[in-house]
Amino acid sequence: MPQNVLITGASSGFGEALVGAFADAGATVTATMRDLGKTPSSFAAREGVLVQYLDVTDEDSVGAAVAAAEATFGPIDVLVNAAGYTQVGSAEELTLDEIRKLFDANFFGLVSTMKAVLPDMRQRGRGHIINFSSLAGVVGLPIVSAYSATKWAVEGYTEALSRDLAHLGVTFTIVEPGMFATNLGASASRPETPIDAYYSSDAAIGRRWYDGTTGDLAEAARAIVSIAGTENPPLRLYVGHALDDARRYAQERLDEWDRWRHLTDATLG
Repeated sequence: MPQNVLITGASSGFGEALVGAFADAGATVTATMRDLGKTPSSFAAREGVLVQYLDVTDEDSVGAAVAAAEATFGPIDVLVNAAGYTQVGSAEELTLDEIRKLFDANFFGLVSTMKAVLPDMRQRGRGHIINFSSLAGVVGLPIVSAYSATKWAVEGYTEALSRDLAHLGVTFTIVEPGMFATNLGASASRPETPIDAYYSSDAAIGRRWYDGTTGDLAEAARAIVSIAGTENPPLRLYVGHALDDARRYAQERLDEWDRWRHLTDATLG
């Protein structure tokens, strides 16, 4: 069945790749972005693609973009929340305003777009929401603690919503990418006054989670399209090289729980 898809953060990276992949699969796509001046030139040549302004931190623009998508293509079947950015810095280096701004874009913006489409999806008894997380949403990564916090929030919120709406026909998928050759790293915000002490061991710590290998963005986009709108999509989908890291981290957690199980058991009463 042809699908109507709305994608946030469509000007680059995963958002841009997904516009092309969904269009190639025959879907109609509303490609939304905060800066229309950054619209990829390839969108103009594609049939069934509507480019629309949407700033996830502006609730009015979210509502307007959803209304435009529905007026053009009909009800939204699939929402893809790909908008967001990385904030480098430790707790000492970042101001509270910087952290709040990050949460506004990476978490509250995602909540806003979901709230805009969920009433119709619930009433129709179908719909699929795909939210982008990160390996940083599974593992608390060094020097991106605030970014990790936003992605852990996305993980918990999406998983809870998947249980809230399972009996109503609305499904959810959390995409957990490893490192890809997008411009995410280049566009990351960095602290104005870095504290050297935090970075002396950063390279060694970072190598544990990233060995320089990047995933295939086009194949990742096609993988996401293949599960979009299906009857029983995965709650979590790893793309790229993140799965082995996540497995190692999960095993570390299990080992730690077992190592301290004697203290837990003593509290059972």
